[in-house]
Amino acid sequence: MAHALDDAFPAVARPPAAGDAAKLNDEIGRLSQRLLRAQESYQQDFFGGEAEVPLDVQLSVIETYTARLETLNEQLRRLDTTVPEQRAPQAPRAAPAPAAAPEPRMPQPAAAPERRAALPGPGITSPDGSPLVCDGSLVRTEEAAMGEYVRYAAEQRWVATTRPSLAAGYDAICDVLLAALAHKHGVPVEEERESLVRHVNARYRRDYG
Repeated sequence: MAHALDDAFPAVARPPAAGDAAKLNDEIGRLSQRLLRAQESYQQDFFGGEAEVPLDVQLSVIETYTARLETLNEQLRRLDTTVPEQRAPQAPRAAPAPAAAPEPRMPQPAAAPERRAALPGPGITSPDGSPLVCDGSLVRTEEAAMGEYVRYAAEQRWVATTRPSLAAGYDAICDVLLAALAHKHGVPVEEERESLVRHVNARYRRDYG
């Protein structure tokens, strides 16, 4: 009957806060277990005739537990009928992800013109392997291409100072010849141009003075 003594004078529980159904249910559960143990102890002592705790004290404890349970159950019933069930706050719904913008397409660089291997020997062609044509005439050899370039470059220099409106046409002819010679020699265009400067200067002095 030691357990009966522990429960003989229970502390009066403070009424749970209004609306706290979980606390009410917990207290009702604990008090129900105490009441069950007290009733079992009372019945054993009543029929066994050997009570460590007087039967009237045990009966008083049972009545206290019973009254307290009725009060708690009534509070829970009022709570269920008057207080709406509290729902756990829900996380705000995420806004729909914006449709992915199409990735901008980078303009593809124009394919570089195909470069063919330079002709062996004295022959020459355009870098793409097509015949080298200068001012309407077919240029067949490396030597002829060099001669034409020097002549047109010197003339372009003179035209640029005397007839500027015609200089662009000479520039175009010089570029075609220079590209073919650079391809033939396997060097950059500017390097080819530099290698021919002294020949152009000499031709300009000879022809334009």
